[in-house]
Amino acid sequence: MLDSNCQFIELEKVKTPLVNQFYKRVYKKGIAGKNERVFVLKHEQQIICSAKLKSIEEDVVLTGVACDPDYQHQGYASLLINKLLKTTNQPVYCFPYVHLEAFYLRLGFVFLSIEQAPEAIQVRFNRYQQHRDLLLMVYK
Repeated sequence: MLDSNCQFIELEKVKTPLVNQFYKRVYKKGIAGKNERVFVLKHEQQIICSAKLKSIEEDVVLTGVACDPDYQHQGYASLLINKLLKTTNQPVYCFPYVHLEAFYLRLGFVFLSIEQAPEAIQVRFNRYQQHRDLLLMVYK
């Protein structure tokens, strides 16, 4: 059940180490880069969910969505993504794993053929897809 006391925060660049500690603990893969906007949900001053908007040339990609295992399957990742989508007026692309298809469809993302994507997104997607089974989606 969602806790209404959660805080949605876009982290200042100086606080990036906090989210990187969170990623190290729960996600293992992610670190926040310099060209990324980092968003978190905090509960009692603890980060419980995080996601990033990464700039790729003039486009934006949602990446690094992670949720503390104690808070998974309770709607926190959906809440975080819905809030961060409201912070930008441009399309947001994502490359989710195939098993997350229904999750992203529920959030309003739609499938995109590789030909429909901007060139920079095509290049990045093709590179990522070489190692994983991913979908190409966009939220407009």
